[in-house]
Amino acid sequence: REEIEKAAKKNPAILSPYTFVERDRSGKLIAVPYSRKFKKELTVIAKLLREAATLSNDKAFKAYLVARAVDLLKDDLDKSNILWLQTDQSRIGFVIGAFDRFHDKHFFQKRAYSAWVGILDRQKTKEMEGFRAAILASEKKHLPGSKSVKISHIKIRVEHTHILSGLDADFLFVSNNLPSSADLHIIKKYGTICTLFTPRMEWRYDNWILPVYQNLFANSHEKVCSEQELWKAFVRICVLDEISHSLMRYEDAASRLQETFAYLNEIYGDILTIKNSEYLFLKGALTERELQAIMIAEISHGLYYLVSAQKRPHLDPMVVGYACFFDFLLKGGALKKIKKGFKIDFQRAFIAIDELAHVFEYYLSLASREDTKQFLEKFHLQDVLKQFAPSLQKVLKDEKL
Repeated sequence: REEIEKAAKKNPAILSPYTFVERDRSGKLIAVPYSRKFKKELTVIAKLLREAATLSNDKAFKAYLVARAVDLLKDDLDKSNILWLQTDQSRIGFVIGAFDRFHDKHFFQKRAYSAWVGILDRQKTKEMEGFRAAILASEKKHLPGSKSVKISHIKIRVEHTHILSGLDADFLFVSNNLPSSADLHIIKKYGTICTLFTPRMEWRYDNWILPVYQNLFANSHEKVCSEQELWKAFVRICVLDEISHSLMRYEDAASRLQETFAYLNEIYGDILTIKNSEYLFLKGALTERELQAIMIAEISHGLYYLVSAQKRPHLDPMVVGYACFFDFLLKGGALKKIKKGFKIDFQRAFIAIDELAHVFEYYLSLASREDTKQFLEKFHLQDVLKQFAPSLQKVLKDEKL
């Protein structure tokens, strides 16, 4: 890390989001642009994009494809990102480029490639619009002195996504929110699009959420939450999580927190999802039963991340955040061991989430990288996992991937 920082002072391209850091023959660190590193592959992709553009009658989609073909070859996606934001109603959903930074464990700068292809589900998109409008109507308060960012537009797409590749496939994402959080100069002016991948949501529910619920909570909560209600709750948290991420942007968060940003950013989206669900309940948009189902779905979701940590080490940013999440729930008395599984004390759970929201708000908006590292080091995955692992090993073993 220190060697890279030193080299970057003389050559800023070393820390560019779109360069590989390598050594030349003399051992000196150099920056190799993605467009040069992947010239062969990107040239083919750009040609195919231009060909695809000639087949489209959708003017916005056509313009985006042509611009993305150009941008991929010059390591600057700004122009095509802006045009992509105008394709939110296009029947075909298509994204390709280097966006998320989870693989950069040192500086949270370098971006990894992803791509997806899907078809817009207009009916489900319209249904989710109601939640988006309700959340945006709420007034979010920020801590004094924080450099919060106001987002101009937040759009939603629900897609039947048939192809996922790159980082999105590796991380088994059920949704994505673009442009990247690093592109605040675009987001502030043009907004974001939250895309939900229906087939991946169905897969994750069948393989993660439902099995965890059945093994740990079904006996104690079967009258509170049916499997169908749990599915609806999971869909809602996927939508609310992406909207929440759009509403928690801070101008300097990623540069100030560097690699620790990922660990806070991911779990805080889940925390705000629960907080926003409480707001919807108070406004009459959710029933108490639906609110409780969302809490059960979030907890079941987080427990799977914990138990799969060894199998999927690249999901570390989510795992560390959830270790903190469950530490607060356990110490707050929100999760209680019973004869078969666990029981959730919903009142205590919402109190613990409220406390956790204030803690994470501080670290994301004002804290230093060193302070954040010390905070995260307090939470040990194994200590938390010990309480749940015996009941969840079967879930991991039975998962079909």
